[in-house]
Amino acid sequence: MTGMMKQLLAAKAFFSSRRSSSTLPTRASGSLSRGADDLCATSGGVTGPLSGVDAVDSLSDCCNDHSRVEEEVDVGTTPQNAVVEVVEAQHLPDGVVELIVKQLSTSEPSSLLTLLALCGTCRQWRHVARSLSRDVHVTFCGDFAFTPQPLLQRFRRLTPAAKEVVFASAARLFTGYGQVTLSGDGITNSVLEGVASCSGGLLDIVKIDGCNGVSDPGLKALLKAVPDMESFYLEDVPNVAAGFFLVHLFERCPKLKTVHLSYIPSLNWEPCILSSFRWTELPITKLHVRDVKLDPEFGNLMSKMPHLEELEIDGNARNLRSAAMGCPKLQRLSYLVSSRFHMDEALAALLNMPNLTALELIVKNFMLSPDELRVCGMLNLVELRVDSFMFKQQPTLGRSSYSHLDNDGVKALVDSMCTRWYAVGAELQPLKLSLCGATALTHDAVSALMRLPILTELDIGGCCRIIAMDKMRLVAKVRAGREMLESGRKPAMGSNRFPMLFF
Repeated sequence: MTGMMKQLLAAKAFFSSRRSSSTLPTRASGSLSRGADDLCATSGGVTGPLSGVDAVDSLSDCCNDHSRVEEEVDVGTTPQNAVVEVVEAQHLPDGVVELIVKQLSTSEPSSLLTLLALCGTCRQWRHVARSLSRDVHVTFCGDFAFTPQPLLQRFRRLTPAAKEVVFASAARLFTGYGQVTLSGDGITNSVLEGVASCSGGLLDIVKIDGCNGVSDPGLKALLKAVPDMESFYLEDVPNVAAGFFLVHLFERCPKLKTVHLSYIPSLNWEPCILSSFRWTELPITKLHVRDVKLDPEFGNLMSKMPHLEELEIDGNARNLRSAAMGCPKLQRLSYLVSSRFHMDEALAALLNMPNLTALELIVKNFMLSPDELRVCGMLNLVELRVDSFMFKQQPTLGRSSYSHLDNDGVKALVDSMCTRWYAVGAELQPLKLSLCGATALTHDAVSALMRLPILTELDIGGCCRIIAMDKMRLVAKVRAGREMLESGRKPAMGSNRFPMLFF
């Protein structure tokens, strides 16, 4: 029997013995915050006296909560005559402990507390478990939904200050991971500084969400230590409105590809825009900026992104005009438009995006006119989404007064598409269409959609006035389009006499 098999059998026997009569040297007393202090005190080395075992309220309870690890470790089939020696926790080989850590290292918020409990077993386990692999996603979550697990219930009852002590100690304890998510209570600048000092050089993805304790200095300290970061997500963090971290984000991260900023309504872009004049170009390929108070001069920053391929934006349509001129590789665009004035300016910019293949228009508080939809039909797209903002906020609204489309608008859209296809005479491409929230559409709109030469995907969520029979017609239309695409057949185009008639 190989050495690894013996180690796995020893791990299985160890967890079996924990269910009946545990041989672990447990320390059942203490609180989570006090255990975090112990971990912080011993995180720099593993040669001192045994401490940190109170990282959770009770180690024995924690092991009972997570006894399912025994089933998750694949130990194979134990031979009938095999003699398995029961070993204590401190005598398990490092390879077995690494397998346990690998099973517990998940992206679930509870995995961090489980790893802290693991580190509280003994010095050997803490020494092995604190060095995580690069592909591990560590989640510092201060807001847990209701859960029956006693471990998480005890953690939910802690004060934000106590959670901060736990997270700050964990940030200085664990190293080697490449992805981190920080959210909820207990996330402060000290936690970000701990993450930056211990794992900043290895981080590829950083997500920060709903942290009222994070401010501009904490973000700047983190961004200075992550030169290899490729994706940055920041949502609902109100205390960073000064915006100075943006300069460090674009200057200190030369490998940055994805930027996601949302729900910071008072964000100040002036420091970033003023600094953008000394930049050459940024390597960003995907940009999401929604509800962040975009400056009308934000286009100056977008002109530094020639590699941008995906853009989700709102606010002034002048920024779309800058994207059309400075981002020639733009392929996917999502624009939240809240006024007809911005819509007209946006359509003029869309006509100057030759590589655009997917467009999403989220219409807020007004109805699109047939002329505006006719321009949308002129674009060479394979995916068009014209959805209602009200539907995305509350899908159950069924009043026609909230509709952003009417039957005449859908007819104009279909007519424009058919005219473009016939005029170009090129090979037809698959078409994905979404009209979510158009509560005013009826049978006439369905009849117009049936005239499309090909339709491979259709979303009419919230179109409550379309009857069941018309929905069945649309289902048959989509199915026929997919079969045509799979078989390689080309739909016959219209004749010169009847350009709008297809067979």
